[in-house]
Amino acid sequence: MDLYWIFYDASFDEDVMETLEHCCVTGFTKWDRVLGKGPHAVPKMDNAVWPGYNCAVLVAVSEEESDHLRDSLQTLRAKLGGRGMEIFRMRGERVGDG
Repeated sequence: MDLYWIFYDASFDEDVMETLEHCCVTGFTKWDRVLGKGPHAVPKMDNAVWPGYNCAVLVAVSEEESDHLRDSLQTLRAKLGGRGMEIFRMRGERVGDG
């Protein structure tokens, strides 16, 4: 299985959720109000000094579904101007019963 970490500006939330639905992703874990700073971005700390925040989504998909999801997320990132969204893919393995 492949795990996708998707970090994005909260203003892109609807676009990301629609992309996951279009890719038939049936399960994910989402964190709202993620604070931090990327190497080429201003901090997002959800305060008066550094307003704004991100969201983060973790998705686990089969190898068969992985390329379609990757391509769809890359297309979305390009549509958004290549900024405000980072995508990471890694191999995953379920541990224990499930």
